[in-house]
Amino acid sequence: MPAKQGFLRLLILLNLCKKKLEPSGSAESRDQGDDLGYHFEHVDAIFAYSAKDLMMSLLWYWRYIPCAGVKLEFDEFDLYEKDERTIVYLTRRDPKQRRKIFQKHIQEDDDRLFKNVGEIDFEIALTSISGDGVFHLDYAHVFTFLLMIRTGGWISAPVILTHSVLNDPEIDAPYIYCSNFVDAKPASLGEFRLTLEDAQWIKLYMEAALRFIDKPKFQNAMQALTSFHCIPYPSRRLLVAWSGLEALFGVDQEISFRLSLYISNFLKSDVDRYVEFEKLRRSYDDRSRVAHGAATRAKAVDDYAAYTRDILRRCLVKCIETGAFPNPRELIF
Repeated sequence: MPAKQGFLRLLILLNLCKKKLEPSGSAESRDQGDDLGYHFEHVDAIFAYSAKDLMMSLLWYWRYIPCAGVKLEFDEFDLYEKDERTIVYLTRRDPKQRRKIFQKHIQEDDDRLFKNVGEIDFEIALTSISGDGVFHLDYAHVFTFLLMIRTGGWISAPVILTHSVLNDPEIDAPYIYCSNFVDAKPASLGEFRLTLEDAQWIKLYMEAALRFIDKPKFQNAMQALTSFHCIPYPSRRLLVAWSGLEALFGVDQEISFRLSLYISNFLKSDVDRYVEFEKLRRSYDDRSRVAHGAATRAKAVDDYAAYTRDILRRCLVKCIETGAFPNPRELIF
């Protein structure tokens, strides 16, 4: 809903409330009040005004991030709330829905970023918490991180707009502002889905991830995971995935043995830990061959790159769910 229209409707609602609560001194005025009450009770039908629209008007400012690469298996979801207010909101784009916003509607886009917006699968809506037009993008960034960790999927989300791409433009002229969100451009987009269960997991751990965002270990691991999907070459992806694990576990000597031991003990998966340990060793051996320019088998490197990426994801999931990073002293035996 356009902000001005929403604010006008909010004023009407508040005015109706005010009049409804004023004491009536006469039978005639009481009858008028009863009539007004009838209209108040049906105001949502008159204006098609929802609680979400009312909240958006109260919070005053929103920004919108169109995303591609992961399809939502639900229509809408309140992803993050603060003080009982929705801060981050997800909306699925119906594949049959035509795009609403085009280049002709963009007023300010000095770097021509809007041209990078292609297919749109869903949209992130982010509010200005204090209503002053200042936005904390960490909330949206953390969501994209947790989406990668949880689903293995990755998204293309190059821009932030002052108007939703899913709603009709207010005027057929330039008036929408466009700015940068994520510079990283995925080498390709996969066929991934975000289920309602996935979204609920992300919502549950948003606060924990927000506490980690300034920690160097988490920053380096997430940069590695993000970069992984932007690199077209499996050998480079293998190096990057291992750099994320090295950041988490902080190993600087006997790296192959210690890292493999720490990771297999940290995950404690159903898979036999020795089997996991050996596979990690072989993956790291290929990583070393790549780093030193030695010959490797392309298929093996590709498989190990994907395997190591998924190991990094599993380690990050455990860090977030436990609220702590790995402690090597506890992982020796």
